[in-house]
Amino acid sequence: MNRKNDFQQAEHQARRRDAQNHIDLTTISLEENKANEQGYGLFKLKKKNHAPFCQAIQENLDTVIKSKLLTNSEIGLLLSLMPLVQLHSNAIIDRESNEFMSISNIARYLDRERTSTSKLISRLLQKGMLFEFANVQEIKEYKRSVTQRPLFMNPEIIYSGDRNRINATLSRLVMEFDRLERKKVHLPWKLWLKNGSEFGRLYRRKTYLQLKKR
Repeated sequence: MNRKNDFQQAEHQARRRDAQNHIDLTTISLEENKANEQGYGLFKLKKKNHAPFCQAIQENLDTVIKSKLLTNSEIGLLLSLMPLVQLHSNAIIDRESNEFMSISNIARYLDRERTSTSKLISRLLQKGMLFEFANVQEIKEYKRSVTQRPLFMNPEIIYSGDRNRINATLSRLVMEFDRLERKKVHLPWKLWLKNGSEFGRLYRRKTYLQLKKR
């Protein structure tokens, strides 16, 4: 008798769970129509995947490779830095400490000789693949950078985050020191920050040229 009662109780609990999880799509459809009339919308939430990612802007990378701007060694180093690109900021960081990585740190991470790594990074900076933030006052006082200079990946080539929400400060840096454009490497997708916008984004080259003229 106890087994029968246990079975009935388990069945009752199962039906209760089903009722709680049941979604009346007809009711939702009616509510969605009401919301749409008032300028709102309903949508199904998607589970987020929290796996870290970093993406190459394929058409732009293809253009850079075909331009012969970079040597094979430079391309190799550039791609080797992808796991170190921080989400949203595009800074080159130590994933464990979350701190900016120096050239020495990068050389150790890649198990490379520091001097050769420094030369490759300098060339990537000169060619607009990487950017750095330098302390202007420090350079004026000491004629060189004394403290660590944070390195950032060019988001037009490799970016970690939403390509429509690129950090404004990084966007201004790329736009002001656009070495690729000066070297006549015309990327299919270009970064632009509109006046008053909180974020920059990548635009097709045609749209970018129109924005640039305004």
